[in-house]
Amino acid sequence: MAKNKNLAFIVMAGMLLAAVSALATSHVRIVRLSYESGQVQMDRGPGQGLERAILNSPVVEGARVVTGTDGLAEVEFENNSTVRLGEASEVKFRQLLINDAGDKVNEVELARGTVYFDTRAGKDDIYRVIAAGQTFVLRHNSEMRFIMSGDQVQASVLNGEAQFDNNGQLVRLKKNDTVTMDANSPAGFVVAKGFDKLPLDAWNSERGAYQTAYSYNNNGYGNKAISGFGYSDLAYYGGFATLPGYGLVWQPYGASTWLGWDPYMSGAWAFTPGLGYAWASAYPWGWLPYHYGNWAYQSGIGWFWYPGNSLNGGGVVTNWQGNAPVVNPPAGYKLPTAPPTPANGNRATMLVGTIGRMPAYLPGGPVPPDFRSVIIDHSGIKGMTAPGGGGSTSAGAGGARVANSRSMRSANTGGTFASPQARGLASAAAHNNNSGGHVFVTPQSAAPAMSPGWGSQGFGAAPGSGFGRGTGMASGSGTGHAGGNAAGHGGSSPAPK
Repeated sequence: MAKNKNLAFIVMAGMLLAAVSALATSHVRIVRLSYESGQVQMDRGPGQGLERAILNSPVVEGARVVTGTDGLAEVEFENNSTVRLGEASEVKFRQLLINDAGDKVNEVELARGTVYFDTRAGKDDIYRVIAAGQTFVLRHNSEMRFIMSGDQVQASVLNGEAQFDNNGQLVRLKKNDTVTMDANSPAGFVVAKGFDKLPLDAWNSERGAYQTAYSYNNNGYGNKAISGFGYSDLAYYGGFATLPGYGLVWQPYGASTWLGWDPYMSGAWAFTPGLGYAWASAYPWGWLPYHYGNWAYQSGIGWFWYPGNSLNGGGVVTNWQGNAPVVNPPAGYKLPTAPPTPANGNRATMLVGTIGRMPAYLPGGPVPPDFRSVIIDHSGIKGMTAPGGGGSTSAGAGGARVANSRSMRSANTGGTFASPQARGLASAAAHNNNSGGHVFVTPQSAAPAMSPGWGSQGFGAAPGSGFGRGTGMASGSGTGHAGGNAAGHGGSSPAPK
């Protein structure tokens, strides 16, 4: 009997150790496609194949992102670190895991093209880049540019430090160092001081400046619990407030004045291995509000998002959900429902509304900045000297389209949430006067992002103070991305490849 008890104890101990070992390294990490312009495709996982990439799609271990000759893309990690792809480029996310020490491990393989790695906070996180058979390790708060053509790669340290292991020889790279190597001759490499400027560098810098202005240097929006990926977009495209019964809430600018809008009008259901179908919003701000917390509706205010406790106890890493539930919807509202997952065969992305090649925006809200407009040369040169060209596909104000402007009706002239101009921001169309030389409107450091209390006129009440009104709204052709109304959740169709 005692032997049986001992045997049972040993078996239980072994099972416990196995469970602890399984939990020590977790591959359940989800990052997002935070920017896409032009032709961008994604392979979401083994067996999926390349299909059109949708903004705010989840990116998991094993996924690939591929840009065409006019494509630009950005993938954002939980702490705002990014991988930015120039034209005619391809990367694979070989590892996205959390090791037994709790550090996030990001390993990305560069197949071709021009790619920037911008590592932000998280000094214990690990960033590895595989290029030309070499493994580069980036330190936190560092930035590198890789240009790969055939078997040859040129890696430049734009900021910070990095290192790589060359046949047992640890080579350290400092700011302004450039190393050139060939996969066919791994023992030979050349390190030089300085690097050539590329037209694409301006786009990379502009995206970084946007994140810095609206995330790292901007503590007035919301609170510190709402940080990490997607936060800068919340700060740019909407306002926070405190609402009785909900606590801290957020609403996109323009939502309170458009009675026909609902948060699930424009986007797609994208299948991701291990997750099933998850919502990918067509709006630039559409990450945090759709994967944490809930959406709610209140008469006189409209739709708003409230995170509740979803960002506590593990935060953005462990509390992710495929789509944010809707509570207290208006009468007759059809709740968003993910399509069933086929047992086998192609699991196509299902579009909701009409998704163009540029991000959607709300009437009265900010027009998405035309980040690619800072690239002054699209000569089509590829490889070691410049990214692939192809003319810019942007048009008008950043090429963005107003979402379903024909259904827009004015209401609640006093906005419930702090308007952009109440925060000290000008119209998106006037960025030359209030942008510090950027294509996005820069915040004023002293401007409050959240009103201190609830008043009879709501937060930031100012008739006609909508961000981007007038010039921000498309005229004539503003059919938008969200073709339909709140009842259109079921009208989904396969996304074109």
